[in-house]
Amino acid sequence: MLTALIIAALVGLLLYRLGSLIGGISANEQAVAQATYGWHGMYHNPLYLPLNLIRSADFFIFSHHGQTLTRLPNALFGAAAIISFGWLVRLWHGNRTAIFATALFACGAWTLHVSRLASYEVLYLWAIPTLLLANALLNATPTRKLAYYGSVCLWAVLLFIPGMVWIVAINLFWQRKLVAEGWQHFAKWWQRLLYVVIGLVWVPLVALGFSQQATITNWLGFPTRWAAPLDLLRQLALVPYHLFIRGPHNPELWLGRAPILDIFTLVACIFGIYFYVLNRTAKRSKVLASFALAGIILVAFGGPVGLSILVPLLYLFAATGIAYLTREWLKVFPVNPLARTFGISLIAIAVALSCVYNVRAYFVAWPHNPASSAVFRYHR
Repeated sequence: MLTALIIAALVGLLLYRLGSLIGGISANEQAVAQATYGWHGMYHNPLYLPLNLIRSADFFIFSHHGQTLTRLPNALFGAAAIISFGWLVRLWHGNRTAIFATALFACGAWTLHVSRLASYEVLYLWAIPTLLLANALLNATPTRKLAYYGSVCLWAVLLFIPGMVWIVAINLFWQRKLVAEGWQHFAKWWQRLLYVVIGLVWVPLVALGFSQQATITNWLGFPTRWAAPLDLLRQLALVPYHLFIRGPHNPELWLGRAPILDIFTLVACIFGIYFYVLNRTAKRSKVLASFALAGIILVAFGGPVGLSILVPLLYLFAATGIAYLTREWLKVFPVNPLARTFGISLIAIAVALSCVYNVRAYFVAWPHNPASSAVFRYHR
């Protein structure tokens, strides 16, 4: 019953009034709906392949797709991102923290925005927790062939997302020993051949895109026109400003200049960062720090990579902060059941209030914001 309730809540969050909440679609969504998909579309522009595959199937089955079906592929990737996030936090911190952190992430306003808008932002929201989950599963089950095949396949697929080549390269650096062990783990020649083919079969399609519409600059996550050095420094400073103080001015994707994190998630995130600083020699701390640094630089460039590459990391820090605070509280009251229940209940109440705040910000405040309504003036 608990599983059924969780699934129902997730479906409700991502599908409730998916096509009618804001009343129309934006110009960017209209461009997405009218783009060319299927084999012809992916041949000419293979970038964003994971999402475009789902869109191709969706638009082929429902040829007269409206606003709901236009956004449905994003909702599916949003659900996949939430599942990967919850699974990862469960492996890292256990069931209790996984429930708290996944509720925060699933109800987070940014998660709802990018999961219910027909854009490519959701791919970054999905890619980061899924990549980290693959690493966790690979480290947890180093003798299983399926974990090696799945990880290599995921790394290859992520190359189709602009800018993710740097994240994949950083990840391969940290997982280099496991990659080498995977090669030695396969004793038969056909297993090694399959191991290589799964990782390299996508490369020709990526290279093909450079002779079509896609460009190496876009694939690398760089802007088509570089800003002046001082402007780049300003954009670099704006990334943490947008993440922690005031959100970006983007009525299509966000509500006014509201902060991305609510106050409880922000405090938990700060404690999580503090924990990783204390344990900076640990491999997980180095991986998260390198991902965050690469993401900040890519966002600062002003190219195709947006803040969605960093938001999952913030919630992972918040999950660690919740685990850290809970552990410290339980260390003070190791056997007192009343104190233990009181501390965990306080966190549960804070998580519930945070979820209500973010859900209301998205489902109530955002669609009634005149600036947002003016953007969604087209209809299908």
